[in-house]
Amino acid sequence: MQSQDGSKLSRSRELGQTLQNLNHNRYPHVPNPPGCKKRASVALIIRVRPTFPDTASFDTSACGLAVGSDQERLNAFFTQEWVQRGDPEVLFIKRAARKGDRWTSHIAFPGGGRDPEDKDDLAASIRETREEIGMDLEANHCLNVGNLSERVITAWLGKTPLMVLCPFVFLQMRVDTEPLTLQPTEVHSAHWVSLRALTSPYLHNYIRSDVSQPFGRSDSDFIQPLTRLLFGQVLIKGIDLVPTESVYCNSGADLLPSGPRVSTSASGLLSFLSSARTTWENPSQKLILWGLTLGIMSDFLRILPSCDPSRLWAWPTLSHVDHQFSIWLFTYAYRKQKLREIESSCPASDTKIGGASGPGELDDTTFTTFQARSRKEVQDSALLEMLGGYYDRARTAVFLTLLLRIGAGGLLAAWGVREVRNRRFQKL
Repeated sequence: MQSQDGSKLSRSRELGQTLQNLNHNRYPHVPNPPGCKKRASVALIIRVRPTFPDTASFDTSACGLAVGSDQERLNAFFTQEWVQRGDPEVLFIKRAARKGDRWTSHIAFPGGGRDPEDKDDLAASIRETREEIGMDLEANHCLNVGNLSERVITAWLGKTPLMVLCPFVFLQMRVDTEPLTLQPTEVHSAHWVSLRALTSPYLHNYIRSDVSQPFGRSDSDFIQPLTRLLFGQVLIKGIDLVPTESVYCNSGADLLPSGPRVSTSASGLLSFLSSARTTWENPSQKLILWGLTLGIMSDFLRILPSCDPSRLWAWPTLSHVDHQFSIWLFTYAYRKQKLREIESSCPASDTKIGGASGPGELDDTTFTTFQARSRKEVQDSALLEMLGGYYDRARTAVFLTLLLRIGAGGLLAAWGVREVRNRRFQKL
């Protein structure tokens, strides 16, 4: 019991220091690249679940808006005993299933596109969160802690920019809030997940995603079978989410499964080429964190000194074996170099706080130094920068693999034609 309490105290203090640093050091604004006008904002919302809810209360005089300084509000919040012994959690949503939507049924943070009437990107995240889940991030018990690195989003293996994504971090300082009100056309469900669960290796998984999305509509009758034949599917690292609390939208069309049932044991070339996606999904289906949202979450976990976010993800690849081998070969040296850079940026695991025992605990000087190093390295979003160089090499590998396929196919066809001619000649 004492070790568990010590671990909670360590996580709480580490989270408090991280949020204070984010509040003090804001990431710079990233302008839209030429030809890309869309901007979107998301809200990474954190709360602390108390071990004993009866002892948890929101101290308005110390943590409310009237206090003035964000740093003072953060200090007051994280010095409360119920917070120090609580379990930090993050809020995720599962988007509603919508045909033709690039992000249909994905796990995400609340948020969406910036409208012309929005004052800035922060205002867009606040408005979208209110519309999607009914949470008021401008309330007395909520605090805009800061932001994470803004990033230009492109399609998989593509260079055409889709939008600039701006993640903002918020802290909800009370747990006795009104239930979330989900927008049924946009949100299927909302889930609070412990930070501890996000770093557990036992919950890591892989998912398959269609390669056809960068080239056109994901439900195209022609594009999807063609790209699946040439490339297979994208294999991407994911995390199985285990919520501590969930809210479902009971008025959404996708609450209950309907329509034809898709077999997971399809066989034959026709079944392989046909779409493996389902338009309607059962709410009891696994919740898997991956893609953009996992990248944002990894950026946040990276600035927690005790966490190594490189373990949360793996280099994306394709399901066809020949593509897998060529991508592995062409990116081998690059991957090794980047992983060494990540390891060199992490502090020693046995660092201690002011003489206190416990792995992964940092004194204020070491913590500030680590944060400064991490900020410099993730200024342009570390994982996205790594994937950018990775994708450049992966594109080359895929292109050469396709050329080898064409060459092998040509040689096989020439051999077949020669065999046919030889047999005809022998018959004569």
